[in-house]
Amino acid sequence: MDLLCEPNSPAAPPRKTPFVCTEDWDGGPFLTYAVRKGMARVVPPRLRHLVPDASNEPYLEVIHPTPKEEIQPLLQTWLWFGLFAEMLGLNETSPSHRMIEDALATEEIRKLYEVCVSAAEEDGNRYISAKSVLESSQIIAERMQLVPDKRERLTYMRDCLQFASLMTLSISDLDETVRYSICALGEYFSTGLFQAITLSNPKVDVPIVGFSWHQNYMRSGGNMDKQMLQQGWYPSEIEKLRSQFIGLNTMHHIAQLQRPNANQDHSNCTRHLCTAFQMDIKTYKPSHLSDGCSCDLIGIDERATSLILRSTDTYPIIRFDQIGEGVDDFELVVEPYEPGVPYVALSHVWANGLGNPKANSLPRCQIKHVAQLIASMQIEAETGDAEYRTQYRMWIDTLCCPVELGGKLIALERIASVYLNAAHVLVLDASLTGFDPQDTHPAELMLRVYGASPWMRRLWTLQEGALTKSLYIQFADKAVNAYALLVKLWTAANSDPRYMKIWQDILGAYNELQGFFSGREGPTTNQSPLITLQRALQFRTVSVASDEPLCISTLMKLDTKYIAAAPDAETRMARVWELIYKSQGGLPSRVIFYADELLSIPGWRWAPRSLLGSAVKDPVLGVDERVLRLVGDDGIPTPLGLKVALPGCRLLPRPLVAGLPLHPWPGAINPTEDQIILQDTRSGKWYRIMDWYRSKKIASWTAEELSAFDREQNHPLCREVDTGKCVLLYDEKSRSDETIMTCMGQIEEVEEEFGHASITSAELQAGLRIHRTRAVIMSALGDDEIRMMTAFREMAGVVAMDQETSNLQAIEDRDGEDWKSCMAKIKDKMKEAVAEAWKSRPEVRQTVEDTIGLDMEEYMWAFIPKVFSHDVMVEETPSDQLWFVD
Repeated sequence: MDLLCEPNSPAAPPRKTPFVCTEDWDGGPFLTYAVRKGMARVVPPRLRHLVPDASNEPYLEVIHPTPKEEIQPLLQTWLWFGLFAEMLGLNETSPSHRMIEDALATEEIRKLYEVCVSAAEEDGNRYISAKSVLESSQIIAERMQLVPDKRERLTYMRDCLQFASLMTLSISDLDETVRYSICALGEYFSTGLFQAITLSNPKVDVPIVGFSWHQNYMRSGGNMDKQMLQQGWYPSEIEKLRSQFIGLNTMHHIAQLQRPNANQDHSNCTRHLCTAFQMDIKTYKPSHLSDGCSCDLIGIDERATSLILRSTDTYPIIRFDQIGEGVDDFELVVEPYEPGVPYVALSHVWANGLGNPKANSLPRCQIKHVAQLIASMQIEAETGDAEYRTQYRMWIDTLCCPVELGGKLIALERIASVYLNAAHVLVLDASLTGFDPQDTHPAELMLRVYGASPWMRRLWTLQEGALTKSLYIQFADKAVNAYALLVKLWTAANSDPRYMKIWQDILGAYNELQGFFSGREGPTTNQSPLITLQRALQFRTVSVASDEPLCISTLMKLDTKYIAAAPDAETRMARVWELIYKSQGGLPSRVIFYADELLSIPGWRWAPRSLLGSAVKDPVLGVDERVLRLVGDDGIPTPLGLKVALPGCRLLPRPLVAGLPLHPWPGAINPTEDQIILQDTRSGKWYRIMDWYRSKKIASWTAEELSAFDREQNHPLCREVDTGKCVLLYDEKSRSDETIMTCMGQIEEVEEEFGHASITSAELQAGLRIHRTRAVIMSALGDDEIRMMTAFREMAGVVAMDQETSNLQAIEDRDGEDWKSCMAKIKDKMKEAVAEAWKSRPEVRQTVEDTIGLDMEEYMWAFIPKVFSHDVMVEETPSDQLWFVD
């Protein structure tokens, strides 16, 4: 694994890849190696179109995997040495045909083992070294000149790399060092290949496809995950990296970073929330620059600040004046900002000590230090005669935002202008200031900033970094422009393809941060502002919940004054959704399907209470689901709820026999609600529905937690269906293999006198108002299951018409002997019905064995009261049914 790039001082010793091959690469066509070795059975069906003569071999790896001691040597020979040889142009392109002479190819393959495999080391093992891979680019380029059709050759190389990627993913039992040495080689060559395609002149048209070389490298509970936790990374930080980056080199490089905050307490952190940098406003105190310092606090003229905010449309900035010879002889002068006066806005993490919730003051040592940083930064950022240089002013929230509420709200209304008008924004983060930008690779610096810094995790710092046209990061001895660092990383990537994937990942993070506004340095993204917002907010945190709507308002260019005037966090967030609708002309309807915690305000009970993953106490949505729900703009907020046009259905409960209750055998069993079976008599289709939340959580719950959930919820789907007012709305975009995400709700009446401009009378007449209750997965049953369900429904009907079922309804005392005796007879009837079906209908028995398990005959009687106490019929609504979802 020495091919993966690492920081100068890695956190752990590099892992070596053992040489496990039992035979050398044979130099034949790359894709057909398994066929030549009689191992075509290990090639998954989806790859067999690339491997002639493999299609007739049964694929049994899922059921009976090839032992590791057999598959691992095969894959290392094939997907490491064979792939390397393919990139070097040494393999046969077809039987008996090569790009170069046979003798030369054979000799070069032999030399691969000489230079890539070490002699036996002290532990008796031999290891693979990838040093020669890094020296191979020139020979690969020279061999490309030998091919008559460059497009054909590049396409074949791409296919070989894609095959290696998918083949590696298909084998589960591999040592990590063997697996990721193959993946590192694959990422190196695929990155270089795509770079060559992109820069080709004349242009070579080869479609570029994505690869998953990084898959599972940081998987939860895996070796790298455990190593990072031991080194001081916190769970939500690792979770963020898993969703943020897709490069294997990126993940490895960042996992090997030394952690400057390794002593932080993360014992109370979760996968979605880090509490180590959360602060308690009541106990927070500003910190001094160094331990032992006891200098006094110095403040600004709060009356001047307040006067500027209340009597002008601008905001205060601060001039630092040295008024004497002593280091402490300075004063702070408050000025109103005027166009043309340059100033630096500070962006900092309050947990590092530069905040003060009680007064507009900071320790004298801190102010002096910040002034010196800004002065040094001005020298670095500006050229020209210092005599004619206008001194940079400063803006820092701790001094320039009044503590009292009225002045603070005015300051917040103008916060966007503060960062937009700043000559530069300077990031101060204690986790970054210990690194020398001259001696540290730009990849490490950028990964520390965009992947590992607390500054990237706080909500307020998001808008501060997003709004500026020039972002500087403070390191050990100087501040460095973020875009300049990005350019340096690009330069490094052009000479070493390993860094190209890191550059691509960092570019994504850079665009995420600076993708809200145009006019700043560097490339930007064109994706939907709402999607950009969700991606940027997912792993951020904020100490005061009501601040989130204010930050969103700034980023989305909404009316901050209107939002800030709301009395609480919920009302502020409702106003955010209201203004986003007005600015975009619509809201995404898919938000009703993918929800975790919602607003409780009538008319807005469909809307997410927060876009911060950390704000959800019991999260079930992944970052991709949280993003996908915000695609589109076909929903309209109204006082009745979100107005949407979607297909759906009503769920109508019916007793098995007229006159019976919906649950004629109460207490026959104590079932858990894992599914509800539905029938559509018009189409003949059968469906099952399952609670989405329960389905998502069940894998992580203990048996006790699952049991407790089921007891607390008490058959929620059944209770909703039994009202007769239950509906399902379909998310057609989610439909896959006869399975679809749906939104369950209860129909509610609309008051006769209701009227509102957002709803026409025709819409009010045709629409249905529902209260959204939960997300539900709906899937169609296959033919075999339908036959089984039909048989059990018939059995249920027979038992329902039996006299004993009627007798049971007349018994009031469920604890009495009469009840127990009658119920025992009914259970016997159920068992007799199943026994008869077992004998006369072998297809029912076979389906039970295939879908539920073997030797189930004596237990299947319980399926009757569990699944078929009554019918639930599906009645489809029009495909463009209008709904008001609340």
